[in-house]
Amino acid sequence: MRHEHWLFTIPLRLRSLFRWAQADQELDDELRDHLERKTEEYVAQGMTQEEAHRRARLDLGGIEQTKEKCRDTRKVNWIQDLIKDLRYGLRMLRQNPGFTAAAVLAIALGVGINVGIFSVLNGLALRLLPVPRAEQVVSVEQIFHGKFLRNAVNGGSLSSYSEYLNYRDNDHVLSGLLAYEPFVHATLGGGKMRELLGATTSCNYFDVLNEHPSQGRGFVASDCAAPGENPVAVISDELWRGAFAGDPSLVGKRIILNRTEYTVVGIAPQGFQGTEPIPSSFWAPITMQTVLEPGSDRLTADNLGWLALLGRVRPGVTMEQVRSDLGVIAGQMDQLHPGRKTSLAIRRATFLDRQMEREHLIPAASVILTVFGLVLLVACANVANLLLARASVRHKEIALRLSIGASRWRLVRQLLAESLLLSLIGGALGSVLAFWSFTGITRLVITRRSLLPSMLRLTFAC
Repeated sequence: MRHEHWLFTIPLRLRSLFRWAQADQELDDELRDHLERKTEEYVAQGMTQEEAHRRARLDLGGIEQTKEKCRDTRKVNWIQDLIKDLRYGLRMLRQNPGFTAAAVLAIALGVGINVGIFSVLNGLALRLLPVPRAEQVVSVEQIFHGKFLRNAVNGGSLSSYSEYLNYRDNDHVLSGLLAYEPFVHATLGGGKMRELLGATTSCNYFDVLNEHPSQGRGFVASDCAAPGENPVAVISDELWRGAFAGDPSLVGKRIILNRTEYTVVGIAPQGFQGTEPIPSSFWAPITMQTVLEPGSDRLTADNLGWLALLGRVRPGVTMEQVRSDLGVIAGQMDQLHPGRKTSLAIRRATFLDRQMEREHLIPAASVILTVFGLVLLVACANVANLLLARASVRHKEIALRLSIGASRWRLVRQLLAESLLLSLIGGALGSVLAFWSFTGITRLVITRRSLLPSMLRLTFAC
C-alpha cells in the first residue's frame, strides 16, 4: 500500500512543480465550487444569499489560508518559494546595478585570483604528468649523505650518466627508465633565428612516456650508439607550426641547432611539451650533449649530477618494491665511493617533484596562498559591508513586509536568496577570471622560458 501511495503522489507533486499555474487554477476552481455548494446548502436552510455566502466563507476558514494549506500538502511548496525568492532577488539586484556590480566584482576578484593561483600550483606540483597512464610513472632522485663531495648541474639530486645506466640495466621493477637533461639552450639557425629551450634525452624517452611522435619516429638505440655522431632531433608541434609553418615534408630534412645540422626524425604530438614545467621545443639524443653544449663533457663525469630520471613501474609492482629494488642498486654504487651513502626519493612524477624544487616551492606556495587567502577574506569583508549598507537603506521595505504578516524567517530566506544570487554570479565571473589568469600565467612562463632556467639554476646554486 505504501508503494502504491508513492506511485500516486510522485506524479502529482511533479505536476504541481512544473505546471504550478495550472495546478493553482484547478485549486481555485475546486475551492470556488466548494464555496458555491456550501452557500446553496445554507440558502436551502432558509438563509439569505448574502448571509449564506458569509457563513460558507467562515466555514472554509479563509480562501488564501486554505490555499496555502493545500499547497503545503504537495511537499514542493518550498521549491516554488525558492524560485519566487530568486526571481524577486534578481529584480532587486537589477534595480541596484551599482551595488550589484561592486559586490559581484569583489567576489569575482577574490575567488578568481585564488582559483587561478591554486590551478597553476596544482598543475605544476600536484597533478601527475600529462602522459598516458601517468600513475605508473615515477621520478627517481638520489639524496647523498656522509662526507662526500658531489658536483651537480640543475640540482644535487640528479644522476650521472653512468649511474643512470646502472639503474637502467640492473632494476627488476621498471618496464623502462629514461634520463634527460632539462633546460638545454640552443639557437635555431638557417634563417629562422630564435632562442630555443629543449632537452637531451636517453633514446627510450618517448617509449617510456608512451608519447609517440605524430609524424616520423622517436629515437632508436642506434641514435645513442656513439657520442656526437648521430645528430637527430624531435621537435615540438609548436615549433613545427611556428617556425616551419607546419611544413608536412619537414621530417627527414635538416635544421640547425647551435651551428650543427640535425636531421628531424619526428614531430611530437600536439600538446606534448616535455616533462618540465617550462615547455621544450626540441629533444636530441643524450649522446649529443657535447655538441649542443661545447666545452663540457658530462657523459664521462661519473660524479656529476645532471640527469633527471623517470621510470615506468611494471604492472602489479608496488612503490615499496620499487624503492627496495633500486635501493639495492644505490647501495652497490655506494660501495665504490667511500664515505658516500645514498637514499632514494621515489614518488609519482609531477612537473615539480624534485627534492630541491619542492624545498623552494612549498614555502613560496604557502606565502602565495596565504596572501591570496587574505585577498579573499578582504573581498568577503567588502561584500559584507556592502550588504550591511544596503540593509540600512531597505529598513522601510523590511518594516512594511513585517507589518503585513511576513515572518522573520521569510525575510531571512529572501535575503539569503539574494546573497545566493550574488555568490553564483560572482563565482561564475570568478571562474572566467580564473581561466584567464591561468592562461595568462602560462603564457608568461612560455614567453619568459629562456630566463627561467637560469633563475632556477641560480636558486639551486644558492
